[in-house]
Amino acid sequence: FRRVLFRSSWPQGITAGPDGAVWFTEQHGNKIGRITTAGVITEFLVPTSNSGPFDITTGPDGALWFTEYTGGKIGRSTTAGVITEFVPDEDYPSNPYGITAGPDGALWFTLYDSVYIGHNIGRITITGVVKIFQVGHGPTSVLGITSGPDGALWFTETDGPGCSGWCGGNRIGRITTGGRITE
Repeated sequence: FRRVLFRSSWPQGITAGPDGAVWFTEQHGNKIGRITTAGVITEFLVPTSNSGPFDITTGPDGALWFTEYTGGKIGRSTTAGVITEFVPDEDYPSNPYGITAGPDGALWFTLYDSVYIGHNIGRITITGVVKIFQVGHGPTSVLGITSGPDGALWFTETDGPGCSGWCGGNRIGRITTGGRITE
């Protein structure tokens, strides 16, 4: 196996793909990458320039779903590299951060920019229908998210931008597929 050097691409998220390869995001390279276990790399350019692909997961539809942190979108890539982008909320700018496949056949993601939109978790179906759930404390940020063994989703919450001390973050939260949140 050879060492791979990514110049200025900032690899971020990584996941096992449905095609036996490993898929990753290149935040500054603005690409989604695929690497085989033999080390062969293929890269796919994300259509929105400087979108900052960040986290990535395999969806229930066999596609790769990823967050576009600075582009404010959720991306979907087929294993052939055909990319579709979705805007989570037309009314508010957002910074999608973490993403995971949910137990309900949808993708769940976190929205980081608490100064502007609150502390939100989003759900997107494989057809692109989005619903946003507000998590509620001061200037905190919801970052990571994963499916739990109990059929709910679990997320991390930390003190966010604009916080000059403890602001109510530093929690582990749980959201049901119906949107009920506990922290």
